[in-house]
Amino acid sequence: MSIKNSIFSFKNGVRVINCTPHSIRFQDGDELIEVPSSGLVINAKPVEEKVSEILVTTRFVGDEDGRKIIKAIREVDPEVLIVGSIIAAQAYPGDVVAMTPVPGFERVPPSEKRMRTDKFTVYRLHA
Repeated sequence: MSIKNSIFSFKNGVRVINCTPHSIRFQDGDELIEVPSSGLVINAKPVEEKVSEILVTTRFVGDEDGRKIIKAIREVDPEVLIVGSIIAAQAYPGDVVAMTPVPGFERVPPSEKRMRTDKFTVYRLHA
């Protein structure tokens, strides 16, 4: 599937491309929309930094493949929201967003999840 054909528009005008390895179910007004994976999966890996003898802090870092995917998507549509996992959103701050569940669907099995089309989580670069 091409990047252009992988972009979905919701009733509120928000456009997304799904860069997770699975389909995502969005609540679009009164309709449930299943947005398939674009096949462009943006990954990240955890890196631990030692804080003390028993404590570590974990940050998530992206890779060159992820940056290439983001660049390719931005060349096709600079405004589309690139939807990834919460880990990918942390690893590529400002470039990848994570989903927010519909109220009441926060703690349900993945097969019952419903995500919002009007609210996404984004991380910022730290100063």
